[in-house]
Parts: sequence; C-alpha cells; structure tokens
Amino acid sequence: MLHAFKQQQIKHDDHPLLWWALIIVSLFAAAGAAIALWFGYPIWAGALMGVLEAGILIILITLLHIYRSLEKRQEIQQGKQQAYAQIIHLIAPRAPLPPMTQWAATPELVLELIHQMISHRPKTIVELGSGCSSLIMGYMLEQQAEQGHLISIDHDREYAQKTRRNVSLHGLDVHITVLDAALELQPSIGPNGRQSTWYQLRDLTLPESIDLLVVDGPPEKVTPWVRYPAVPVLAEKLSDQAVIVLHDTHRKDETAIIHAWMDILPDATVEWRSTDKGIAILDRHHAS
Repeated sequence: MLHAFKQQQIKHDDHPLLWWALIIVSLFAAAGAAIALWFGYPIWAGALMGVLEAGILIILITLLHIYRSLEKRQEIQQGKQQAYAQIIHLIAPRAPLPPMTQWAATPELVLELIHQMISHRPKTIVELGSGCSSLIMGYMLEQQAEQGHLISIDHDREYAQKTRRNVSLHGLDVHITVLDAALELQPSIGPNGRQSTWYQLRDLTLPESIDLLVVDGPPEKVTPWVRYPAVPVLAEKLSDQAVIVLHDTHRKDETAIIHAWMDILPDATVEWRSTDKGIAILDRHHAS
C-alpha cells in the first residue's frame, strides 16, 4: 500500500488542496460532533455526518479544481503549439528536431532565444544545458551568416554526446561546439559566501567575450541555487552588450537568483516572460 501511495507522485501544486481537504474534514467532523452533543445524539454519529458532508464539499471543490487545471493546461498547450509552429517556420530544419518535452527546453524558451538572436545578433553564445535549443540557435547562426559560434555545455556526458550527434545530423558542426563538464563543488561562490555545485570549466576553452548566455542547467535537484554561479563565474567574460536568459523562473530559487545577479550586474535591466516554467532576460544593452 505504501508503494502504491508513493507511485501517486504528489507534487508541490497538490499540497494546498490536500491541506484544505484535511482542514475541511476536521472542521466538519468537529462541528458535527458538537451539534450531536448539543442535541444529545452520539458524538460519533455527528462526527460521521460531518465527515460525509465534508466529503461532498471536497468532491465539488476537486471537480472545480480539475476544471480550472484543465482550462489552464489547454491554454498552455495552445501557447506551446503556436510557439513550435513559429519555430519551424523560422528555421526550416533539415532533420527532425528532438522533443521539447519533460526536461528539454520548452518551445516558449526556444522562441525567446530566436527573438533575442534576431534582436541582438550575438556573435558568441554560451549555453548551459544542451539539447534542442542548441540546434535552433545553430540554425539562427547559420541564417545570420556572421561567423558566430555557440558553445553548449552539459554535465551529462551521454546527453552531450547525443546532442553532438544531432548537431552533425542537422549539419551544424561549424556553428556549434558541445562540451561536457562534470559538476563539482565551487568554494565560496554562492550568496553570503556559501558553497555551490557547478560545472568544472578548468579544462574548457571559452570565448573571451560572451554576447548571449543561456542558463538552462544544471538541474534543480543537484543543490539549492545551482544555477547562481553562471554569472559570478562568467561575469568578466560577459560583453558590455550581453544578454542573459534564465529558464525555470517559476521556481523560487531561480527568481531569487535573478535578483542576486542584478547586484553583480547593476547596469542590466530585467524582463520576465510569463510561461508555464517562466523565463527571465537580463539585458545590458540599455546601459550603453
């Protein structure tokens, strides 16, 4: 039974509903018991009646919650489909693209990267977390024909190799270099001097000037504030016109990271994109 319970995969969004259900059952049971006691009926009967009434109310609330969730999910899916259609139209890929699902870059993020590349035409791009987004930016570099280059870094060697195969399949080797870098403890790099885990870059050759920094890794599960080191470590390499794109800002850590980065780059402005996973863009162009 415990195994079956664990398989339900209760998520953070479910917690408020579960807590409210518990509170409602407790209140109705207590109210039913109090009423039964007042009229001289068995307390257990009153409590049971309260639980049954609470159950009916919880079912109605759950149905409303499901309806609202489905309505929201449908709107999100429509946005993803529209973004994907625009992506295909803008890049015309020569081979099938990897799925933009689960841990991969979302269509909304990829479309935002296309927008940034059209607007700012970056020459040097560093991406943390490789995948479909790497291919899309490679196609954009090819279209812009300005000898720009993308370096994509992944902590997972097998996944990096998979991305390299896709880069070759799409004929984008001249525009994209995919590197794998293991994660290691970074001493005294986090806020207030705390340690953080991040990519080991000692043996990698990175461009001296970075025009676009895309931060979609490492995964959240590694450690709190795992994406924070991106700006402190690479700050000296960020060009005066650099743009930094951070994904997953629907999470509290990523939102806090953006504000911490603003302390390091006080000349940058920040824009937020309201998607299902959230996107933030730090832009230094307005400082010049």
